[in-house]
Amino acid sequence: MSLKIKERRRARFHAIQALYQQSLADTLINELKLQFYTDNVDRHAVEWDFFYRLLDGVDKNKQVIDSKINEYAVNNLSSINPIDLAVLRLGVYELLDCLDVPYQVVLNEYVDQAKELGTEEGHRFVNGLLDKLARKLRKEAVK
Repeated sequence: MSLKIKERRRARFHAIQALYQQSLADTLINELKLQFYTDNVDRHAVEWDFFYRLLDGVDKNKQVIDSKINEYAVNNLSSINPIDLAVLRLGVYELLDCLDVPYQVVLNEYVDQAKELGTEEGHRFVNGLLDKLARKLRKEAVK
């Protein structure tokens, strides 16, 4: 795996943690960005610009992102585990606004993160929902 891929994967990992923390403590995005950078800058390589883009994108587009999730979620957002919800919000954001990232990469990355961080069956839920949204939001996913 190339260094660039690892740096992006770590950016996604930290973004999931930051959104989870925000859901628990209602911390401001700018505080989270500073905290995660300060705590991790010397630990390992992270694509920090991508991390910031993810957090800012989810923060600014949360209503749109949540409405997309609600289209396919059986239950309402409050019933989704906070980690799984953070994974979904980031995945939906990337599908909507990170068009330079192929939809297959978005699905693979967030399903892998859900397996590692989420609930026991959360990765299946994440995979199903992101796959349906990719087919709706990305032309290259419709074949």
